[in-house]
Amino acid sequence: MGMHFQKILVFGGVLIALLSVIVILVGALLSDSIPNVLAPEERHFDFDYVIVGAGTGGSTLTSLLAKHSNGSVLLIEAGGPFGLLSRIPLLTTFQQKGINDWSFLSVPQKNSSKGLIDKRQCLPRGKGLGGSSNLNYMLHFDGHGPDFDSWRDLYNLNDWSWGKMRSFMEAAKAKPTDMFEIPRDYSKITEALNEAQAQFSHKDWTFHRSRYNIKHGLRHSVQQQFLNVVLHRHNLRLLPEALVKRIQLTPSPRPQASSVLVGIKDENNKELEFTIEVGRELILCAGAYQTPQLLLASGIGDSSMLKKLGIPLQHHLPSVGQNLHDHFNVPLFVSMGVVGPTLNQNTLLHPMTLINFLSSGSGPLGNFGVLGNVASHGGPFPFGITFFGAGAIDEAALMSISNFKGPAFRALFPRYYNSSQEGFVVISSCLQPRSRGSVGLINRHMRRNPLIDPNYLSSQEDVDCNIAAIRSAVKIVTSSSFASLHPRIHWPKLQECSNFGPFERDFIDHHPSDLYLECLMRHIGLGSHHPGGTCALGSVVDSHLRLNGVANVRVVDASILPRPISGNPNSAIVAIALRAASWILKSELNAGSDAK
Repeated sequence: MGMHFQKILVFGGVLIALLSVIVILVGALLSDSIPNVLAPEERHFDFDYVIVGAGTGGSTLTSLLAKHSNGSVLLIEAGGPFGLLSRIPLLTTFQQKGINDWSFLSVPQKNSSKGLIDKRQCLPRGKGLGGSSNLNYMLHFDGHGPDFDSWRDLYNLNDWSWGKMRSFMEAAKAKPTDMFEIPRDYSKITEALNEAQAQFSHKDWTFHRSRYNIKHGLRHSVQQQFLNVVLHRHNLRLLPEALVKRIQLTPSPRPQASSVLVGIKDENNKELEFTIEVGRELILCAGAYQTPQLLLASGIGDSSMLKKLGIPLQHHLPSVGQNLHDHFNVPLFVSMGVVGPTLNQNTLLHPMTLINFLSSGSGPLGNFGVLGNVASHGGPFPFGITFFGAGAIDEAALMSISNFKGPAFRALFPRYYNSSQEGFVVISSCLQPRSRGSVGLINRHMRRNPLIDPNYLSSQEDVDCNIAAIRSAVKIVTSSSFASLHPRIHWPKLQECSNFGPFERDFIDHHPSDLYLECLMRHIGLGSHHPGGTCALGSVVDSHLRLNGVANVRVVDASILPRPISGNPNSAIVAIALRAASWILKSELNAGSDAK
């Protein structure tokens, strides 16, 4: 009788799962059609506001202008809709290198990435409505006040102090019901982190359990929070699968953006080009790589660089594409002698994993596995430590999205072959890296990828900062708070680092030499996919985000960040877009008052 009842329960669970899948798929198919698409016969129209890029900044800004402006709005996006996969949190990485990812690669790195193929970092960027907010790991960050105050103090940006930005950061946050916070009792790792918070209360370390932009087990990006609710507005048009190829400025002495050249591929892959005229403002939201690419391709940038490329100069602006910054991660695998539970193939393939997710949005499929983080803002090297609850890392999947060479991957994850392995990855990073890179061009064709050089670890201070972060992470993992997990740190045995370690004693006292740790990070460190700074406040744009010398062009994306955000930057970009919208709408109001 018991066995018969168990079979009924399993059958019922599978049936519910199948029905749920059908409902989700139907919903996804219905939501994939984009309303208000600009029709072919309209493609010589002019719009008051032309927004380039439907990522975090573009989607947020479009929402506010479509709701509150008296003008017409056109949102141009190079991609189309994201599919169902983007909504399932744990499957995020499977989107990388797909149709909704630009799949950029860095240029070969001089100071890092030695364990990667050709020393090149994978640089995923979202392509489609929602942009990278539909490709990222959905982690929410409330902001760190001193970040903004440093902009004010270092660059004389009084409009960007924490006092001015705090309310916009609050407005950027989704409602509590539209977010998911990892519970304290989620796993043995989160319980250990909770104990460690008390144990290390004498340190200037701040412990946080992860908060995600996830609602009912599904990604809740800026597309759901802001963009979808305005897609049917009468003053809004969308132009998906369209690439902005050039910005046309009126002649000096007071240049303005008059139009943009747009290209669309037809069913035969033939390029169709047409012009959209700009009535009031052109707003660039193409991101830290493609906003400077578009400006440079349009002849807006350093005159000597453009001359070498044979691009006619429209406006000399020397710092376009410079000051690229990104966080840099150094992962360490820690195996556990107890069941976490943590992510591994056995957990993911268990029938109850799918049933729990489809019935209630819970379980490992309902978040990305990042359980919490520790931040230190005191001292000369602010750093962060992130705990990712993954025990078994799939070799093919991770190598494909990280560009690891086989030996480097296997040294980092020596138990990759064990499908039931319990463990976690502890990721150390510098919150305010000093290394700076650049974005440049091969030529002016926008369908060619830009030249992206993050220049990771070019500053010795970043090496010292990451060493401090790793040593602090080790203190936490080897503390009494984690003892019940029976953790074992797997110091990677890289042939290229063998002169420096790890030696036998390093697996006992867990204090390898600085030379070993430096060698390690220069081989297996990975970028955080938090690029910014390439059209920075104070150098490329003014304090109201207007392009210096071109009054009707604004930049509203991560490229304006003069320094890194001390955490995940997505929420800060939403706040910046909200701030930009307030200025644009105020200008519109003042212009209306002056006309009366």
